[in-house]
This record gives sequence, C-alpha cells and structure tokens, in this order.
Amino acid sequence: MDRRSAEPEDLPPLALRRVRDLDLAESTQEGRAAHLSAASGIVRRGSFAYVIGDDELFLAAFDLTGSEPGTLHRVLEGELPGDEAERKVAKPDLEALTALPPLEGAPHGGLLGLGSGSGDRRDRGFFWALEPDGALHGDPLTIELAPLYERLRDEVGEVNVEGAAVLGDRLWLFNRGNEGNSRNAVAEVEVSDLASSLRGDRDLDADELAVVREYELGEVDGVKLCFSDATAPFEDVIVFTASAEGGRDGDIHGSLIGTVNRAGEIQRLRSIDPRWKVEGVHASVDAGVVDLVFVCDQDDPDVPSPLLSATMPLDPRFEHDS
Repeated sequence: MDRRSAEPEDLPPLALRRVRDLDLAESTQEGRAAHLSAASGIVRRGSFAYVIGDDELFLAAFDLTGSEPGTLHRVLEGELPGDEAERKVAKPDLEALTALPPLEGAPHGGLLGLGSGSGDRRDRGFFWALEPDGALHGDPLTIELAPLYERLRDEVGEVNVEGAAVLGDRLWLFNRGNEGNSRNAVAEVEVSDLASSLRGDRDLDADELAVVREYELGEVDGVKLCFSDATAPFEDVIVFTASAEGGRDGDIHGSLIGTVNRAGEIQRLRSIDPRWKVEGVHASVDAGVVDLVFVCDQDDPDVPSPLLSATMPLDPRFEHDS
C-alpha cells in the first residue's frame, strides 16, 4: 500500500467564527431536543446547507438566507432507541456527506451520504437528487455498502469511513484510523461505477475499489490525528479535516484542516482553534482563498452543534510569509 505522511504547519490555530446553532423546527424523536448535537457532515448547494448527524436517520436542511430552524427529511428507515447509551450502539453512523456530479436521472447532481462501516447496521447510505436551485428532488434511494466495505477492510483493517469527496472521475473515501488495527487511508472508487450501481441494484461492489493510500498526519498531545471529513472545492484539490480524540467522548485534543492534490500529496496541514472538534467541512475557492464552513460534534446531546466559518489561503506561502 502506498504510504504518505505530513506534519501540521507551524502557525497559530485557524480562528473560526460561529455562524449559528443547528436548531431544528422539530425534534427527530420524542424526548430529544430540537437540534442536531452530533453533526458529522455538511454540503452547501445554492442557498441550502444540508447536514447529517451520526446518530440520526434524517438529513437536516437549513436555508442560509435566513435564521429559521432547519427542516428534517428522512433518509433511512427504522427507529432508534431514546436511551443515549443504546442509541450510540444502534445508530446508523452517517458520517460522510458529499455532492455528486450530474448523473443519469439526476442532471443537477445529488447528495451521497455514507454510513461509517464501523459496526452493525452502519453499512447503509443514501443518494438524494437535487433541483437546479439546490433543493431536494423526489425521494432518497437507499444504498448498500457492505460489499465495498468488506473489500476495504482487507486493505485498512477496521473500517470507519468519515469523509467522501469527488475529485475528477473518482470518489475518494477517507477512513479514520483511530481504533484497533485501523489505518488512516484514502480509497478511490470510479464515479462511473458508482453511477451504474445507483441505476442498478444500489449495492457498491467490492471490485469498484480502485486505489488505497495510507496517511500519517502527526499527533497532538501524543494523540494520533485522524481523518474526520473531506470536500472538493474544485477539480484539482480536496480539502479535508482531521482530529485528535482520546478514548472517551469529549477527550478532544485538537483538529486541523488540510489540502491534498490529485496525486494524493498533502499540500496544507494547519491546526484549528482547539475548542472545536470539527466533524464536517464544505469548501469553495475564490481568487486563491478557501472559504470554509464547518459543523462540529461536541459530544453532548444537550448542546446543539454549531455551524462555523473561516477562510484560508490555498497557497501556504502567504501565511508563512506573514
């Protein structure tokens, strides 16, 4: 397996600005607060921000032109326990959310959400087509990920897919290597194979896995930095996040933001304000500056996940020169 490594840049932590809390017009279940508390992925399209939570069966949609609470849209069937300990075991662990390019039957692309594969019932995902203005179109399709994840397990050990992004003609899957024999790794899948699966049986097959690379991202306070999400602002670079989390909820040592090019080489790797455990990122690039929005999971069901923003030069020389 190809192996890459990088160390965080010697720069002050990137400052984040709080935009809003991810409050909801209704709760996802009786007895739960009307907010997302474990936000894990975000995609912006038009005036909409779409967010998933790793302990929910719903997609939340937020209109960024106003401050109204978000609306819920079911993406997976089933029910989850109300007890937090039981819910943690039974959750679908939707961790990765990304936008797919135009496909047959979805001329304006769509949203792809993926379970992490880290346990039972965590090998499901969904695809939801989008309207020209970025609104949801029709109903979601359920995707089975087990065949692909079994093949990936042969390569990386324990599977824990936390991020996904489309670069060129391939979907990159970011595996979080923070437990057992798991590895920080990126696996590539041909978008054409994914599109064929969506038109057919909706099973992502083992032979759709093309390339796997392992990454070492360094440590914070002796805790390994591991992938937490990814997004592709244009066709030559992917922006990813990673975090250093100890063995218990709330044991957060820091997060970082990075960039990787089409060849798999890391170009930027800088720390983020350590108050936040960044779980999801969406990025766009304008005149060489990356415009970032993040969602966080602060490991407390009573605290709403925040939506945060920041900017960063794509070329690290400008910050180091400063």
